[in-house]
Amino acid sequence: MKKILLFSIFLIFTFNSSISADELKCKTFDLKCKSKKFIKETKDYQKKGLDKSKKQIDKNKNEIGNSIEKSKKKLIERQKKIKEKKK
Repeated sequence: MKKILLFSIFLIFTFNSSISADELKCKTFDLKCKSKKFIKETKDYQKKGLDKSKKQIDKNKNEIGNSIEKSKKKLIERQKKIKEKKK
């Protein structure tokens, strides 16, 4: 039973490593391949960070716009109340 379990775990890990075909596999001393892989990973990471920061900036712009509109409405309401009190 243990042998079957160990064999099935071994097969699962073997298939999982071969499924990701996009991944570059470099040899131990292949500097050209390793540098290409490092550059590709760095570019991908920076793109993700850039997209995330763009979304955050857009979100902040919307929040600021909404808060300005709310402030304007409150100011107008206060001015109306002040005018009514003066009358």
